[in-house]
Amino acid sequence: MEVGALIISIALAMIGVFMLVAVRKQEFKKNGGTKAFFLIAGIALLAYGLVGGLAHADVYTLPESVGGFFLTTAVDGGANGGNGDIVCPDGTTLQNGVCVAVSGGGATYQPTATYSARDKYSTTSISGTSYYKVGSNSATTTARSNTNVGESITYWVDNSSYWIKPVVKNAGAGVTSFEALGWANSSATVTLYDLVNRQSTTDGAYNTSMGANDQANIEITYQGTSEGSAGPFGGKMVIEMNSSISSVSCTGDDLLTSDPYHLTYTASATTHTYKSWVYGPSLDDGTGAVRRITCQFKNGATAVGAGSPYYVKFIPANYYVTDSGDIVLDTEKFANGDTTRTGSTINQPMATGYWGA
Repeated sequence: MEVGALIISIALAMIGVFMLVAVRKQEFKKNGGTKAFFLIAGIALLAYGLVGGLAHADVYTLPESVGGFFLTTAVDGGANGGNGDIVCPDGTTLQNGVCVAVSGGGATYQPTATYSARDKYSTTSISGTSYYKVGSNSATTTARSNTNVGESITYWVDNSSYWIKPVVKNAGAGVTSFEALGWANSSATVTLYDLVNRQSTTDGAYNTSMGANDQANIEITYQGTSEGSAGPFGGKMVIEMNSSISSVSCTGDDLLTSDPYHLTYTASATTHTYKSWVYGPSLDDGTGAVRRITCQFKNGATAVGAGSPYYVKFIPANYYVTDSGDIVLDTEKFANGDTTRTGSTINQPMATGYWGA
C-alpha cells in the first residue's frame, strides 16, 4: 500500500465532492460558464480520486498509462525508490538523498580495504604469506579488497624473520586500512645468579651447592633486544633439572597464573625432569628492559651430584593458521594435533647452570 499516494487521492476526491455540492446548491446561477467548469472539474476530480485511492489501497492495479502519473512516483517513499529518481540497491535505503546500508543487512556497494605490514619501530615493510579471515569464514591467502560495511576482517602476515600481530577491524565506508606491526626476530640474553652466595652461575661460572634435603635460590635475568624481540606474545618458561630435586617454585611480575598454551617437552636425559611456567608479553616487549624471575629449588633425600646441569629455556608463542582456518596463538600447533613449535627455534633464549657437591 502506498500511503502517501492514497492520502493525495482521497484529498482530490474530497475536493471534487465539495465542487459538486457547490453546483448543487446553485451558487453559480449568474455565471453558466463557471457552473459548467465546476461541474466537470468536480466529476473529474471525484472519479480520479476514487480510482487512484482504490489502486493505492491495493484494491486493484492501475493501468500502466495511469500508474506512470505523478501519484506513483513523486510521492514514493520506499527504500528502493524514493524521490522518483534515486533507486537504491538491495541492502540499502535512501536517507537524505544518499543510499546507506540497512542495519544488519550489509551494503551491496563495496568500499575498499588496503593491507600492509611494517616494522613497529621503522618504515621497513614486511612481506611474507598474508592471510585474510572474514567473519567466521576460514582464513585464505586471497585478499578481501572489496568489503561490505561492518564485516569483521582479520589480517595476518607469516614471516619467519618477524613476529607479527594480527589486525582485526570492522570494515567501514570508504577505505579501511589494515596495517600489521611486527617485531624483528632478535636474540635475548638469559643469565643465572646465586642469590645467597652472590655469584653468577651461568655456564658453570659458579656451581651452587645442592646436597641432600638442601635448597638453593637462583635469580633468572632476562634481557631482550631494543626494538626487536625473541617472543613479544609471551610463551612458556621451562626449567629442566635433575629428578632428585623434589620441587621448584618461581615468582616474577612477568609470570602469569593462567595457562592458555600447550607444550610437548622431552627432557635431554632420562635422569631429568622439568617444570613449566607461563610468561606474558611484558617479558620481551621490544624495549630491551631487564626482567627478573626468582626461583627456589628444593632437593630430595638424594644429592644431585657435582656438575649436574639444569637448564632454563624460554619457548615463545606465535600465531599460526589452523587446519580449520582460524588464526590462533600458541607455543605449538595444538589445534592441528601437531607438536611443532610455532615460535622461532633460532633465537630461543636459554641458560645453563650447574650444581656443586
